Amino acid sequence: MPAKLPLEAQLEGFFLRTLPTIPFNVKEIFVQIMPWLALINGILGLASVIPAYQNSFARSYGMTSSVYLDVIGNIIESILMLLAFSPLRINRRKGWNYLYFSVLVAVIFNVLSALLNMPWGTGGLIFALIFAAVELWILFQIRERYY
Repeated sequence: MPAKLPLEAQLEGFFLRTLPTIPFNVKEIFVQIMPWLALINGILGLASVIPAYQNSFARSYGMTSSVYLDVIGNIIESILMLLAFSPLRINRRKGWNYLYFSVLVAVIFNVLSALLNMPWGTGGLIFALIFAAVELWILFQIRERYY
């Protein structure tokens, strides 16, 4: 068993023992499509940085701290997803680790961005945390398939 990543042991208890288990055949589908989802999301994530940076509002009024955080977070997440593609295709744990860190990075940057945009960032933060929880649930359910 590989060494535990930061927060993995704490999250594992909740996502594997408390929440329902995904059926085996559905896990297999996730394992098959996960590399391609990582590749597509990584490419689209990097492609979305350009319009966010060139946004007319940002050019006219200056980029806010929140926009900088969104751009930096998006770049880091996208690179982690792109790095995950090859290892995920051959069921290596390294690919799973990259996706795990991608979700953690997303949570950190979403929390920071929401704090800078209070009270308007609350809805986005709630959505981001729910989405991250679903992502982590799926990741922990398929983790056993990566060695």
